[in-house]
Amino acid sequence: MKTKTPLHALLASLLASLLLLGSVPAWAQFNVIGYLPSWTGDVNSVQYDKLTHINYAFLLPNADGTLRPIDNPAKLQSLVSTAHSRGVKVLISVGGWMNDGNPTEFTSIGNNATYTRNFATNLINFATQYGLDGIDIDWEHPNANTAGGYANVMQELGTQLHSRGKLLTTAVAGGTWAGPSILDRALAALDFVNVMAYDDAPPAHSTYQLASQSLAYWRGRGLPASKLVLGVPFYGQAGGETFASLVARGADPNADLFQGIGYNGIPTIKSKTNLAFDQASGIMIWQLAGDATGANSLLTAINQVVQQRNPVSTGVATVYRDCNYTGTATALPVGTYTLSQLQSRGILDNDVSSLKVNSGYEVVLYENDNFTGGTLTVGSAGNTCLVNNPLGTSNWNDKTTSLRVRAASGTGSRQLEAEAANTNSGMTAEPCSEGGQNMGYVDAGDYLVWTSINFPTTGQYLIEYRVASPSGGTISADLNAGATQLGSTAIPATGGWQNWTTVSKTVTVNAGTYNFGVFAQSGGWNINWVRISQGSGAAAVASRSSQQATETVDLYPNPVTNELLIRSDQDLTNSRYEVVDAQGQVWAQGAGPVTRLNVTKLPTGIYTLRLSLQGRTTITKRFVK
Repeated sequence: MKTKTPLHALLASLLASLLLLGSVPAWAQFNVIGYLPSWTGDVNSVQYDKLTHINYAFLLPNADGTLRPIDNPAKLQSLVSTAHSRGVKVLISVGGWMNDGNPTEFTSIGNNATYTRNFATNLINFATQYGLDGIDIDWEHPNANTAGGYANVMQELGTQLHSRGKLLTTAVAGGTWAGPSILDRALAALDFVNVMAYDDAPPAHSTYQLASQSLAYWRGRGLPASKLVLGVPFYGQAGGETFASLVARGADPNADLFQGIGYNGIPTIKSKTNLAFDQASGIMIWQLAGDATGANSLLTAINQVVQQRNPVSTGVATVYRDCNYTGTATALPVGTYTLSQLQSRGILDNDVSSLKVNSGYEVVLYENDNFTGGTLTVGSAGNTCLVNNPLGTSNWNDKTTSLRVRAASGTGSRQLEAEAANTNSGMTAEPCSEGGQNMGYVDAGDYLVWTSINFPTTGQYLIEYRVASPSGGTISADLNAGATQLGSTAIPATGGWQNWTTVSKTVTVNAGTYNFGVFAQSGGWNINWVRISQGSGAAAVASRSSQQATETVDLYPNPVTNELLIRSDQDLTNSRYEVVDAQGQVWAQGAGPVTRLNVTKLPTGIYTLRLSLQGRTTITKRFVK
């Protein structure tokens, strides 16, 4: 049976020898990681808004480091496209319960340096091909004889993946018996360790005590809570029957035993989620297709604890039951929410009194269900008390029945990383001098496509391309596989493959959600990212001025591990900053001046630092964690 599988601190500017300290934003993202097998589970049934990561299981290796064909590749492609459009990362899980617990392929790879390098290269290529966010190694299980080989694999993969801004995770056995075979040098290479605290002796195969003992062991090994993820089962033992099937046969969703089969009901799952909040950084689930639906959903139970313990960590808007940001708080990602969808998150009908909205987003409140009746739009200033907003002769306190969370009209900007495109035809990912990766080896006819890109209103948009080329070339953009052509833009000769510049074009687009593509009219250039910004020609000029200002800001070290230093010849007094990930999620924001940021708890990935200079312009700069 497969057993499965967070920046605080805004601080300080130096003036001569004086260090000024700022406020400290909360950085904790509680990770909710779900495994989705190739052989079961519907991509369209996944509750993406309750997850941070999905691991697709399994990719199998050969003994020489080559890879077997992935099962159900169309499902993986659909998963990546859908998850990325909802801000959820996708990893490929490699291994599983191979050869009845005798993973000779892994042993061979780990004991041969050539095989180890080949394995890492093949996995990097696989991740690039499918637009994945990382690799999860599920070696079940290393022992005293293979501990060194396991560590070799992790170190090689960690070096390769982290240089590209991607994650490396692993699944380890619960309890303590397998722990000594996971060497410290292996742990140092990992981003998350998913502790499979289940499959002990049935029926009590996954008790709260086992979960507590398992976390205590790894904490005792010196593993920080930020790397620990507690695994929970959505199935019972003996037999491996899913929780959904057990409930359908009459098992109590609030109990842990049915006809001799032990499982985790809702109270136990909630207790373990609280334990993970106290001693780790997330919950891992084997596997998502085993969950029940509606009020019996274990993933919903996990999400309820997440909202209670960390209500602002999983969305761009937070609604509150009472005025002045008090009472029950629920965070919402970008999306549309009918009454039933709000109720599934614990938000009652006519029960919203105040709300906070992250910069760059807005919330549209509707008086009736299904986005009908009177409306009120709340921008990033939020609203401390909806009593003060009239609706006819009444007000908006306790009036909301459905709502939308979206990018703010007239101010939306989205940066698309080239290596994260959902479809790549002909281009190759390579390390980028600006951090992370760019796409290169571009020939005429090559193209990239990002799916589900929203243009919220009809009007002008600025499309910016971050490009490099020794001799120049031509790039064009289109919507829905060429159904709408957005025109071509010349790429100048920049003097080298890693000498970057930004070129742009203003286009007019009708409101809607499209597949957005860029096409190589001629080759001979590299591309790092594409940014789509809403606004008029004046906004375009401002954006180009922003890019010029960007060159006056330096971030170092880059990639960064603990503290990011910011050096600029711009006056940062009265500035504001945001740190945004590749999916557009805001991880931290605050007021300057700032010359350093503590990024210790920031998850591995590619980020953009935006410095807004009051009354002037916005400076943006990328960095890799």
